[in-house]
Amino acid sequence: MANFRFYTADVFADRAFQGAPITVFPDAAAIPEALLLPIARELNLSETVFVYPDTAPDTTPGTAADRFRLRVFSPAGEVDFAGHPMLAAARVLLETGLAPLGERPLPLTFVQNSGAIAVNLGPARGDACFVQFSLRVNPVLDRYTPTPAELAALLSLPEREIDTRLFGTRLASIDLPYLIVPILSQDAVEKARFNLEAWSQSGAPALAAQEIFLFSGRTSNRDADFHGRLLGPAIGPRSDPPIGSAMPCFAGYLADHAHIREGTYTFTIDRGTLETRRSLLHIELDKRRGRPTMLRVGGDAVLVTQGTLTLDL
Repeated sequence: MANFRFYTADVFADRAFQGAPITVFPDAAAIPEALLLPIARELNLSETVFVYPDTAPDTTPGTAADRFRLRVFSPAGEVDFAGHPMLAAARVLLETGLAPLGERPLPLTFVQNSGAIAVNLGPARGDACFVQFSLRVNPVLDRYTPTPAELAALLSLPEREIDTRLFGTRLASIDLPYLIVPILSQDAVEKARFNLEAWSQSGAPALAAQEIFLFSGRTSNRDADFHGRLLGPAIGPRSDPPIGSAMPCFAGYLADHAHIREGTYTFTIDRGTLETRRSLLHIELDKRRGRPTMLRVGGDAVLVTQGTLTLDL
């Protein structure tokens, strides 16, 4: 029998039972490859991350002591890139002493299937610590989208709730495409319901985007500049999934608007409510020559549980 430690951390939240819960195995080297997906399915959270010492060539940023290889699995399979697991992994590495934190932020390098990502592990505040990761972004943007009337129908909203006065609708794509739609208020974002029949009759399926990112600048919380939510044909009607994966495309979308000036644009965006595990993301976007160049995504992570997985190997 073999025992393996695991932890869960709630990320993009400064308290337990908010944000997104992620499972982390901080020392996964001895877990057989064939069991990674079954373990993720057994734990059945949105993502489970397995941490290994990094064996990448010396060209990877960082030293051997602060580089870690992450393999991320959802219950459906392995994921090449995910943001939430990096926050969870950093918090757990701090807890286990594998990433000792002093008075200054600790730079780490996490290597996922998509490549190496720079991460900063910030100071602890009680049970929470702040983690930020950096990405280069260059999304492809398309202004050909369904009409406001079509969007309103497929979102089950009145057309007046599609608010294009300050921001337009766009299709944004890096690895996966997102249809990004500005909405009048947070209340309307939360009331939206995906209408499959209206979707199939609109021009949306031709865009290949299977997820719609709704956002509003009229929020219910003072600490959030925007409120966001994902909808789509593969998202359950009562689901409110994490939005971190949409942030690179959302950053490129914002930068495509002329009133977002050159330089560094800082904002916060939340998802959900206290009743539905609210998340708060801190975003820094660098815009140069009309294009996004760097994106930094940060948030708090809180350790919630720890346990042992026993396997008969």
